[in-house]
Amino acid sequence: MTPTPRARLISRLTVGSVIAVVAVGLAGCATPSAPAAVPDGITAELRQGRFDVEARQLVVHVENGSPSPVAIDGLVVTAPVFVAPLEHDEPFKLSVGQGIDIRIDLPDPQCGSGEDEPLVDLRGGSGDEAFDGSVAPTDPFGTLERIGATDCLTASVDAVAAITLPEHLRTTGDGAAQRAWIDVVITPEPTGDASFVVDVVHGTTLLGAEDGPEWPLGLEVAAGGEPITVPLAVRPARCDAHAIADDKRGTILPFEITTGDGLTGRIDRSSDDALQADLYDYVTERCGLGTAPVE
Repeated sequence: MTPTPRARLISRLTVGSVIAVVAVGLAGCATPSAPAAVPDGITAELRQGRFDVEARQLVVHVENGSPSPVAIDGLVVTAPVFVAPLEHDEPFKLSVGQGIDIRIDLPDPQCGSGEDEPLVDLRGGSGDEAFDGSVAPTDPFGTLERIGATDCLTASVDAVAAITLPEHLRTTGDGAAQRAWIDVVITPEPTGDASFVVDVVHGTTLLGAEDGPEWPLGLEVAAGGEPITVPLAVRPARCDAHAIADDKRGTILPFEITTGDGLTGRIDRSSDDALQADLYDYVTERCGLGTAPVE
C-alpha cells in the first residue's frame, strides 16, 4: 500500500526530529575548548627593593600590554633556585597599560640547581575568553641569581655557626669622648667538620670602624669549636642630622665570608630594636646632635 502524502510528511518530520535530538546530544557530549594561551603583551618582571630583601619577598611585576583589560585569577613562579614554586592566589585586574607589583614570600633555596629558566604561570580571562599559560619573565637586575647565591651562602654558614648581634651596645664615657663596641657572638655548631672565614665586616652609611671604614678580621670559624666574641669598635660614619633621620640600612652589618665549600659573598645581620636604638643614641651623643628621634 502506497503511503499517503500526509503519512510521508509525518515520516519526514519524525526522522528530522530524531536527527535534531541526536545532534543536540552529540553537541552536549563535545569536549569543552581548552583555555587559550596568555594574550600577547602581558609581561612579567622579577625584582626586589631593599625592603623586600629584608622581608624575604620576591616582587613579580605583571603588566598588561595587550589591547584588552584582563582579570588574573592567580600566578605561580617556578625557578630552579627555589625548592618550591612561589604561588599567589589572590585575583587582580589590569586595565590596558596597567601594571602591578605582587609580593610573594621566598621559599628555601635549592643549591646546586640546574639551568632551567624561570617561568610565570598565569591563569585568568580576557573578555569572554579564558587563558592559562606561561610567560618567560625578565630579570634585569639579576635578582634570582643574587637571591640564590645569598641564600646558599647563608645555608652554608648556618651549618657551621650562628652569627648574632648583641641585644645592646657596649659603651664607655660620655659626649664626644664616648666609645662603643658591637660585641658580635659567633656560636659554632657542636659537631661537624665544616668551616668558614669571616674576611671582613663592612661599614655602613651610619657606622664605621674606629680606625677605618670597615673591620678586617680574617677570622676562621669551625664547627665543634668554642663560642667567639668579636668586639667591633664603632664610630659614626657621618655626623649630621640626616644620618639618623634618613637611615634605612645603617644598623645592618654586612659580613663578607668565604666558606670551606668554596662559596664567597656577603650576608647581613640586622640590629634588633634595642640595639638600633642604642646605636642611634650613640651617634647622637658622640656627634653632639642633641636628642635622637623617637621611633
